[in-house]
Formats: sequence, structure tokens, C-alpha cells
Amino acid sequence: MAIEVEIKAWVQDVNRLRENIQAIAEFQNSYEKRDTYFSWPQQEKPLFRIRREAGTNTVNYKQKERDDGIEVNREYEFKVDDAEAFINFCKHLAYEVYIEKHKQGELYSFENVGIELSLVEGLGWFVEIEILVNHQSEVSPARKKLREILQALRVPEDKIEARYYYELLEGKIFHGEQ
Repeated sequence: MAIEVEIKAWVQDVNRLRENIQAIAEFQNSYEKRDTYFSWPQQEKPLFRIRREAGTNTVNYKQKERDDGIEVNREYEFKVDDAEAFINFCKHLAYEVYIEKHKQGELYSFENVGIELSLVEGLGWFVEIEILVNHQSEVSPARKKLREILQALRVPEDKIEARYYYELLEGKIFHGEQ
């Protein structure tokens, strides 16, 4: 089980940030991710999701923590062959679709660190920096490295977004927030 250590921030000037990323990191690929989050009826947060990306369907559950704008998540996941069959199965078991997210962008790598420049439909542009570690003892150094990379990309600290994407989306969808 990997531990994901991640920070994300709002992006105002996409082209400038792309140049900053390309100055230190290597382009890996473009991507498109479609996530469907599920919850129990009347629950105020999702329990798990299915991600459809590049012909692969991955069911994912995270034990989430966040502190000072950085997420530390223990991830559990498995693949399914048929996303629609899985979604129908979940609905049959009384899970409800909580929210859907569509994200596309570019993945870069820098010293075993993933850097994504992402457009999240309905929200805007974000930069996500992620390090996967194997042990809890590696989390603190990873947190420090994330901050250093964010600074190297010249992303201001006040642009860090501590909320999860589903919280931002539910704010727009359910509460009309901007």
C-alpha cells in the first residue's frame, strides 16, 4: 500500500506555469480522467470512486488526512473490466453517485515526483505535485520536497488549495459558490 503525499494549487497563468514546469521536469503524457464518486444515501462525503482513464477502470478508496494544505492518503485500489457494470452494481447495492469529476491535463516527472497541470471541468486550472512513499517515516521529507518544488515553480503559497476536488465541486453544484 502506497502513501500518496500531495499538494495542489490554483493556477492563474497556465502558459507561464507550463514553462516553469518544463524548465525542471520531463513531459510524460497528456491524460483525461473521469471520476464517479459514490456515497451512501444522505451522506455528506463520498466513500470511494471509479476512475476511467486510458481504457482502464480503477476503483479507489483513500484514507485521507490533510494538514497545512498537504494531503497524505493511504490508497487502496483495484481494476475492473467494465466500468458501467460496476456503476450499476454499486447502484444496486444502494450506493448513490455523489459527484462526477472530469480532469484533463499534462503529467511531468521530476526526481520521482509527479507534477500535473490539470484543467478540472467547472473549477479551472490546478497544479498538483505528488510523491508516493512506502513508509510513514518518509512522509515528512516528502512534504518538505513538495513545498520546495512548489516554490521552484514560483507558485505563491496563497494559491495552495487544501480542499479536496469533490468539496470544491459540491460547493459549486450544491451551493452555487464561485
